[in-house]
Amino acid sequence: MHLCKDGTPDHPPPMPATRYAGIHCAAWSCLTVAGDAGASWRAASHGTSALVCDERLGWHGPLPAWSGDPGALLLACARPAWAAIAGQAGLPAWGLSASKGDPWAWSRALAGQAAALHQAPPHAPGAVVARALGVGLHRPCLVAAACSTGLVACLEAADLIAAGACTRALAGAVDGDLPPWLHAGFASLGVLCGQRRPQAFAEPTGFAPAAGAGVVALAGRGPWRLVAGVRLGDASHETHFEDPAVLHHALASLWDAAGRPDLIITHGTGTAVGDPYERAGLDAGPWSGVARLSCKPAIGHCLGASGAVELALACEAPVARLWKLSLGFGGHLAAVALERA
Repeated sequence: MHLCKDGTPDHPPPMPATRYAGIHCAAWSCLTVAGDAGASWRAASHGTSALVCDERLGWHGPLPAWSGDPGALLLACARPAWAAIAGQAGLPAWGLSASKGDPWAWSRALAGQAAALHQAPPHAPGAVVARALGVGLHRPCLVAAACSTGLVACLEAADLIAAGACTRALAGAVDGDLPPWLHAGFASLGVLCGQRRPQAFAEPTGFAPAAGAGVVALAGRGPWRLVAGVRLGDASHETHFEDPAVLHHALASLWDAAGRPDLIITHGTGTAVGDPYERAGLDAGPWSGVARLSCKPAIGHCLGASGAVELALACEAPVARLWKLSLGFGGHLAAVALERA
């Protein structure tokens, strides 16, 4: 690493954001413990928690109607978004996945049910949706980028439209209720809130794991225009971000490409490592005075689906311009800028 004369790291200039022309969010949908996109926006923006707490799991966001079946949850979320673009001509991009696959199917496979293996990979929930909606020929753009999965999927799909390979896209992600072994894994990392009510950018509590799905339909016209997107990585640590330049580069790139937003939807997990890192970046730049909203204390952390879930509910916001950030386990960062068309 090169150092400046004052001894501080000499970071390269920000990588430019990917700018998009003529790509719009034609429709969006999410399902969370609070309800659909409109209900989820109201819960998050009013700070009204839809989470529940029990003695065994602590605070969490279950969706009993789809318990253990992320494919069915994703399908219920995807139907209304797909309806908005289903009749349009041209090849669709298909970016629907689950960052960890179907952990309940992994459990069944490990218990000796070999047939469950085909339901377990990250692409499996998206394949369920394609079959159910009668989508045959399509261009897959599957993503597994930890908690940034849903947002990265939207950008990967937008790239295919921008390149002329597709005319429309359905992108997003799902994460269902956690099986006991996966819940125990997060607990052992010390990132769950347990019996403490979750909060973000305050005294660290950890997050409340929650089931959820989020989907965005992209096309040539729609209520929101996709202005720009950023995808960066930080390999400084196995599980979290350490290099402050990564987040600063992402924010600076969006600022250069899209200008000042009216609202920033943060990642805001409430963890002792994640929140200070994110706050330091948000407080250091011309964007520092922009209003911020953290959704996870109200609807929980939908893990790999959280970026798409929070992008979908953000599209309900009564603002003209917004940014959405996602910081994924292992250093996956994604950010997008939208403006009303």
